[in-house]
Amino acid sequence: MTTDLELPYGKTKIAFDLPPGWRPDLFRPNAVSLPEDPQEEVSCSLDHPLGGRRLDAFRNARSVAIAISDETRLIPYPLILPPLLERLSRMGIAPSSIRLLIASGLHPPMEEARLPNLLPSEILKEYSVVIHDARQDSLNYLGETSRGTPVFLNPRFLEADLRLVIGLIDPHQFVGYTGGVKAAAIGLAGERTIEANHSMLFQPGAMVGVIENNPVREDIEEIGRMMGIHWVFNVVLDEANRVVKVFCGDPIEVEQAGSQFCRFIYETKAAREYDLVIASPGGYPKDLNAYQAQKALAHVTPLVREGGDILFLAECPDGHGDELFYRMMVNYRTPQEVVDHFKRARFKMGDHKAFLWCRSLIKAEVHLHSAMDEGLARVLMVSPVKTLSEVLERIGKKYAEPPRVAVMPKANSTYIKIQRS
Repeated sequence: MTTDLELPYGKTKIAFDLPPGWRPDLFRPNAVSLPEDPQEEVSCSLDHPLGGRRLDAFRNARSVAIAISDETRLIPYPLILPPLLERLSRMGIAPSSIRLLIASGLHPPMEEARLPNLLPSEILKEYSVVIHDARQDSLNYLGETSRGTPVFLNPRFLEADLRLVIGLIDPHQFVGYTGGVKAAAIGLAGERTIEANHSMLFQPGAMVGVIENNPVREDIEEIGRMMGIHWVFNVVLDEANRVVKVFCGDPIEVEQAGSQFCRFIYETKAAREYDLVIASPGGYPKDLNAYQAQKALAHVTPLVREGGDILFLAECPDGHGDELFYRMMVNYRTPQEVVDHFKRARFKMGDHKAFLWCRSLIKAEVHLHSAMDEGLARVLMVSPVKTLSEVLERIGKKYAEPPRVAVMPKANSTYIKIQRS
């Protein structure tokens, strides 16, 4: 008897069978009830913001900047932007006074030709859109945080009277959770700011699912205060990328309430580690490239035993996704060499992703089923997979009995707490 599995892969799904006798344990986000009317959920949150300060309290504003994420975050802008913009219009703020900023952080700046993939055409026609570049020279310097992070930020956002942030609350491997001010405090920051903030990923408390006493998260909050962010609008999605909950209002209150809600959905407990974990980041855009897919691989790693196997289904149509990440990988022969170099060298963005990627590869062999070239997969030090049946048969030959198998269909939004009895 076979066990049918179906995992997200890019914008599609891959269905396959496990060998006879293999009985997988499934780890996925916890089921939650969906709002009957997502549009009503958005409107209700806008009308009842956390912290009690409604948008119309800012009616004296004459210009508005709205930070929004790039296409690596699957945020339903057609659902949430129109009611927000309509409320701004009711406050007497004309479209010509509202600017949308694509907060891409250190991701490659989004090409204008791809903007229709992100925003509805009617919004692109009426509103100004600015694509942030973290490496541009014209960023404003606001000083340093209490942890010494130099704060360089996009002046087009800072000059607005009313500064809003739209984002997604999701688990993050060292920030704890995304959401709150992060989309602007990191997404609209300069390279030196992001690098200094993310260099704290080794410090105690910098881990998935933790925001209290998390140095990376607390530094981000301080950057947000320096920016003077007035209001945030965050969504929580289920594993099918449907809106579950909307949080609006005060940045700190939204982050705290949203993170607590996300913990209930995304934190999953396991009593043991497994011989084999079969996982997908959750499909597009979480598997757009290896740089993005690494976040899911980090969530998978605690669930696999030392020397075990990970079968990772990530389409990666954009390949490796970051040149610094690629250069770090191509210059070394083994994952351990990458990790050792990173620990000796000065912290550098891109290199950090290679370190995090290789930290997983040291624990288990990663078999990657993707659209990338086999040569690139080998540069990334993973085993390229042509057919799933072949690799499963090969893994099965390691064991006299069927291996212990875990499945994570949406690993990017599922993190594991091992609780041995």
